[in-house]
Amino acid sequence: MMTMVCFQSAGAAYCLPVEATRAVRTAAGIRSLPGTASDIVGILPGQPPLTVISVLGGGGTYVLVVETRGTTFGLLVDAVTGLRRIAVADIRPAATGPDQALISGTIDTDGELMLVADPDAMAARL
Repeated sequence: MMTMVCFQSAGAAYCLPVEATRAVRTAAGIRSLPGTASDIVGILPGQPPLTVISVLGGGGTYVLVVETRGTTFGLLVDAVTGLRRIAVADIRPAATGPDQALISGTIDTDGELMLVADPDAMAARL
């Protein structure tokens, strides 16, 4: 069993391993950066200031603080919906597609399809 942080972005349900998450912050105050990649929303002031990305589509009102392999960044999301314990055996391979590297698997629980986001792949977009 593993614990996942569940969230929504662009109408889809996602989750990340709780070990990769540090906090949830409001997106208020994000400052845009000129000349950055399209996935980078901007910088969120604070201690520490965070580079915020939106790789899962849409805008958002919350920033999920993610840390992986020594890199800390913010992920712009619509809502953080809670924690869920998931059996590793319930995680299925991800479907193929242009952004498949961002999704490491899928979970179908209680008729809800949830996508397992890959924090390492998201950090690589920075």
